[in-house]
Amino acid sequence: MSKQKMTLVMTNVFHRLGQAILITVGWIVGFEVVVSLMGLIFNRNPESFLVTLQAIPSTLAAFINLVLLAYFIVTPYVDFKWAIQNGISRKTMWRGRALALFLATLVIFVLDELLSMANQPAMSPRTLLVNFLILLTGVVTCQAVGNGFSLLNRTWKWIVGIGLPVMFIIFCVIMVRLILAMGSQITALVENKQFVAAMTVVFNNPVLPYVLWLIYFAIMLGLTKLFNDRMQLRRD
Repeated sequence: MSKQKMTLVMTNVFHRLGQAILITVGWIVGFEVVVSLMGLIFNRNPESFLVTLQAIPSTLAAFINLVLLAYFIVTPYVDFKWAIQNGISRKTMWRGRALALFLATLVIFVLDELLSMANQPAMSPRTLLVNFLILLTGVVTCQAVGNGFSLLNRTWKWIVGIGLPVMFIIFCVIMVRLILAMGSQITALVENKQFVAAMTVVFNNPVLPYVLWLIYFAIMLGLTKLFNDRMQLRRD
């Protein structure tokens, strides 16, 4: 029964995400074709028309990624409400959404690469792996943010949605001022050969980026589970 319900969750995710992607593709292709036709009518240049059409695959790849990221920010509470109405537990819902997230990201990544091959050569396996991990991490981060926002009522969503970017900007300003104030100390560090050699060893370590990625990914995945288990039905 649990596997059947998890499959039901995945089907629900794929159905809604698929609809969003199809609508986006329809709008993008329609808009690009109309703009290209208008350019052909005014410029009477078939070569320019064909060049404009060649940009459609790259545009589609970018917007499909945005739809994927936006879906997992916007839908956590909607899917939670749907799951409760269908007798699906939080645990099953989280597992179903997590598996659907991975499979959807993989499918869309492959589709992106196929679309990108229209304008650029194929990438190396290592580059493909890194790009996939970046996209997967971005989607998991969006799900963590979406699950977190699902715990807030409408008022607190506005407060947090506005407050966090403002706090981030203030933090960046403070850090820039601090760096400028410590200019002489930073210059001394940069000119210190031992410090530079140590940093070179650290940042040239091929394993370090993957370790940092794994730590960040585990934190984001844990937050999705933590927030998922605390979701409640709201009246607002």
